[in-house]
Amino acid sequence: MVLATAAFTAPFPLVVQMDLPVKNAQFAGLLLAEQKGWYRQADLDVTIQSSQAGIDGAKRVASGDNLVGSIESGLFLSARAEGLRIVAVGTMFQASPLCLISFRKTGIAAPRDLVGRHVVVHADGHEALSTVLAKAGIAAGSLRIDEEDYGNEALLSGRYDAQQGYTVDEFVALKAQGLDVVALPLRDYGHIAYSQVYFVSEAFLANHRAELVRFISVSNRGWKAALDDIPGTARMIVERYEPSLSLPYQTQSLREIGKLLWAESPVTSAMRRETWEENLSSFKNSNAGAKLPPMEAWADFKVAVEAAR
Repeated sequence: MVLATAAFTAPFPLVVQMDLPVKNAQFAGLLLAEQKGWYRQADLDVTIQSSQAGIDGAKRVASGDNLVGSIESGLFLSARAEGLRIVAVGTMFQASPLCLISFRKTGIAAPRDLVGRHVVVHADGHEALSTVLAKAGIAAGSLRIDEEDYGNEALLSGRYDAQQGYTVDEFVALKAQGLDVVALPLRDYGHIAYSQVYFVSEAFLANHRAELVRFISVSNRGWKAALDDIPGTARMIVERYEPSLSLPYQTQSLREIGKLLWAESPVTSAMRRETWEENLSSFKNSNAGAKLPPMEAWADFKVAVEAAR
């Protein structure tokens, strides 16, 4: 007698292309879901890939198979304007953690305090700062703006009055070192944007929508669990992924992240058309001549809703 055997179906392979070189609290929900085996339970074989020098994450996602990227909304718009056929399908942070960090003694508490100061931003920070200055009625020429790479060396060197950073990252790291620093959150002064936007290629969305929805649903579960147990999640990140990061640093980072995950909606990962329209307006003001197709071509607002079900 021949016994019938059930057909084996391998889990769907999926690579998450991070926009960071380290696996830290900013990806806690995904890292926790991976550790708990929740992706496997949903028939997904997920690999979380750190960013690498010399590799353009947006181009990799646009041209590759079975890839989900993470990107800042302004950088997403820039990539789309360059012709990359990518689609935003959700966002981890519903508000941007972008800020300007300064020592408290410097006295920078509002955009008006930047007049006459020396500020340093990264290559992706000019648009946000320009938007804030314009909305505050401050001429860009009334302060000195330079550009340097990521890290806290610029501020610590004493050469600048304020530096670009994240309220969930550089600012927390400096505070953990016992330094008396303050943050000027740019979202409080007109910089409307998303952070860690999920995006995929047009082809991937068309061919694997069900798998994508499943991935975001499981990731959402991971984010909720991560914020429900901040001490335990922070310890997991340090012990399993990044031993070089301090536990207090990752713990406080998660607390700050909790302020951003549901800043617009109780639906995890959800995006709003109005936010993208505001971000798009700022992007075009800072990138004369940039052209994008209609929003329907590069933003899908239904994926997060489907994942929430």
